[in-house]
Amino acid sequence: MANLLLLILPVWSLATPDGFPPALHRKGCLPEDGQAKLFCPEVVLDDTETYGCYKIPTIMRTLDGTLLAMVEARKYSCDDQGYVDLRLRRSQDEGKTWEPSILVHGQPDETWTTVGDGTGVVDHTTGVIHLLHTHNNTRLFLSNSADEGLTWSEPVDVSETLKLGTTDTGWVGTGHAGGMQLSAGPKAGRLIIPTYSGSGSYAVYSDDQGATWSTGEPVTGVEFGKDSGAGEHQISETGTFAEDGTPILLMNRRNSPKMPNLIGITSRGRRLLSYSHDGGETWGEVWQAKELPEPIKGCEGSTIFHEPSNKLYFSHPDPKHGLFRANMKVWSSADAGKSWQEEAVVWDSAAGYSALVNMKDDNTLGLFYGRNNHTMTIFEAQEMSFATVEL
Repeated sequence: MANLLLLILPVWSLATPDGFPPALHRKGCLPEDGQAKLFCPEVVLDDTETYGCYKIPTIMRTLDGTLLAMVEARKYSCDDQGYVDLRLRRSQDEGKTWEPSILVHGQPDETWTTVGDGTGVVDHTTGVIHLLHTHNNTRLFLSNSADEGLTWSEPVDVSETLKLGTTDTGWVGTGHAGGMQLSAGPKAGRLIIPTYSGSGSYAVYSDDQGATWSTGEPVTGVEFGKDSGAGEHQISETGTFAEDGTPILLMNRRNSPKMPNLIGITSRGRRLLSYSHDGGETWGEVWQAKELPEPIKGCEGSTIFHEPSNKLYFSHPDPKHGLFRANMKVWSSADAGKSWQEEAVVWDSAAGYSALVNMKDDNTLGLFYGRNNHTMTIFEAQEMSFATVEL
């Protein structure tokens, strides 16, 4: 059996206005259990600044093999809006140890800004890491790192060219789990970052090593469950190819059912999938993956292609009756996403967003995900840790 390598991110959330402190929360980490703690709410780790909550995991492997685990560090609450910074920690030994937390991008002025939705892609030709992120989920910014994530360039506002829809108003977000680079075909080397706005889910891409960027067309025809929720998605290769040798891409998109599956009265939400045959420029017909569930109001998930096994892997919660985010699982597909099989139950309690990464050992995957306990819709923080689980 293959092993699944896990990185566990704390998730803790309450309905609080404008990023102000919640009425209830839990500080600190879980008791010592042999797992390395990456981010713990309101606890000083490695002499870094403290935050009340950490959410939205993103993970990347650099050209030299360093793992970068990035999160939204939310200063005063788990609210989606408020004082939010992007921070990361680096591991150069496959997650056994982690370097101190690094501030990637913080508050640009004296006004609280939600600096978040960070999604990066590694150029495996140059080693440069390109990062797309947002301010208050209305404007897009690009930056890069040429030193394995240690330092980052000053962000450049690219809303005019890369945000579909209205530039100054309206929502824009990223994947968030991670970007990708095309491995073959006439567009080999293309850098791709998943993005979405009120116009739909689409790809932002570069064919000149990040010097210039373009936007693809949004996926259309999303009608299942009268979806009106977030367009969070991840794009991956499938191990199959178009006639010209371009890798066929799969978009695995969040659905947002408004009702749970109550004793079979309502239909259960399912993930939305679509193929691209031209490197993310356009997308084909959308279909529901009957084996991949979606909780009420949806949740972000992560999809990657694992070349050694020629399979796709997907991480996501699988709650009973489609209710609250819980029961983190991993599925696999051996037929380019047409069908899916359950591989492992990673965590059988509350769990949320996740990000997968291929590890150096061909028999392992990395999973960076939100883990918490909850009562109804109240989410309390849990430890950031590193562990292994058998598939």
